Amino acid sequence: MMGELEFRKALFQAIHAKASLKPYLGDPLRVFDGVPRGATLPYATLEAVTTQLLTGHLEEGGRLTGSIGIYSRHPDRAQTLEILQIFNELLETGITPAAGTDVAGLTMTETSCRRLSDGRTWYGRIKFSVLLQHSD
Repeated sequence: MMGELEFRKALFQAIHAKASLKPYLGDPLRVFDGVPRGATLPYATLEAVTTQLLTGHLEEGGRLTGSIGIYSRHPDRAQTLEILQIFNELLETGITPAAGTDVAGLTMTETSCRRLSDGRTWYGRIKFSVLLQHSD
C-alpha cells in the first residue's frame, strides 16, 4: 500500500523521539516491529497492521489500522497504563510521514489493559486507524 511504509517509519521516528518513554522502555528504547523473542520487559511492539483500499486503486489511498502492544511485569497495571498514556499523547499529536503521503483522521479506536494468562505479565494495547493518501 502506498504510504503504509512511510507512515510506519514516521511512527517509529516519533516514538523514538519521545523522551518520556525512556524511563520505562530504556535507552535505546525497547520498541519493536512485531513481538521479539526474549526481549527485556517492559517493551512495546507494533502489532498487526492492515490496510484497506478506499476505492480499489492504490493511488487513491487507504485506511491503515494497527495496534501498539505494551508488555510489562510490574506488580500492578500502573506502569502499563502510564506507558499507554504516553502513546495516546503521541498519537493525538499526530504522525507526519515524509513528503508524498498525506495523513488524515488518525483516531484511537481502543485502549485496553489486562493481565495475561501467565499471571505475571500485563498487556496493554492501543488500536488506531488512519487514512493515508498519496499527495500530489
